[in-house]
Amino acid sequence: MLGLQIVSQLLVNLQWHQIAKFTDADVSFGNMFYINCQGAVMDSITPGVKVGGEVTRAVQISRRGNCSGEQAASVVALQKLFSLSAFFFINLFTVGYLIGRVPLLQVRYVQFLVYGILLFFLLLFAGVFIAPRRIKTYLQTRENPRFSWARRVRGFLLTLLDQVVSIRGNTKAWVMLFLLSFFIWLLYPVKMYILAVQFFPAAHAVYVGAVTFAAYMVAMIPIFPGGLGGFEGTMSGLLLAMGFAASDAVVVTVLFRFVTFWFVLLFGLGFIGFCKVMNAAKAKP
Repeated sequence: MLGLQIVSQLLVNLQWHQIAKFTDADVSFGNMFYINCQGAVMDSITPGVKVGGEVTRAVQISRRGNCSGEQAASVVALQKLFSLSAFFFINLFTVGYLIGRVPLLQVRYVQFLVYGILLFFLLLFAGVFIAPRRIKTYLQTRENPRFSWARRVRGFLLTLLDQVVSIRGNTKAWVMLFLLSFFIWLLYPVKMYILAVQFFPAAHAVYVGAVTFAAYMVAMIPIFPGGLGGFEGTMSGLLLAMGFAASDAVVVTVLFRFVTFWFVLLFGLGFIGFCKVMNAAKAKP
């Protein structure tokens, strides 16, 4: 599981690196890995939407990539577009699978609410990819905003749409980035299944995958830092519904959370500390 988590982190970093190359941000693979370690540390202390981590990544990409703030922010936004598009698409099937197995999802208005949120974001992301030129033309024809923050947001959106148009021109590239997002997300239920069968050999692989994605979906709700609490409660509850003993459900949840969250945090802190020590050693006369 730890090995697969390291592979996941390297693949995520590869995705960030490829997107940065398309936006002409001069960030090496190693520098991007350092930036992502910093972002992971900030992710752990900010709520589920992880705004702090993404702001940290944007600032560091701008500094290390010798690019504008709008350009760096577009790198962050593009990565989120690819990653979350894959995540929400997978969750359409996750919710459909759990409807007949989780009592809460058998309530009609809950089904409409969950599917409504998922479809809203998928249609929003699809609109950005399908009609970037139309959206850009609309923004350009609007009156220039009075407030400076609104002008910065407008500039960021225009830069983002330019990058989307550029990536769309390279079919192989954006298909690869989408497929990479799906592959990265699908590694998470693989790790969960490796752990779950040690405690409950009869665990169903599809159900384990659905539990994993449902827990991450709840963790995105910005209530607790790093999605803590909501993730653990959702995963433990769904494992109990599968047939796990209460103690086993808690142990599996804690171990999975350690591998995918605390290990990433500790690894990131260790890598940042190592880089600082090496840089300090090089700076000595």
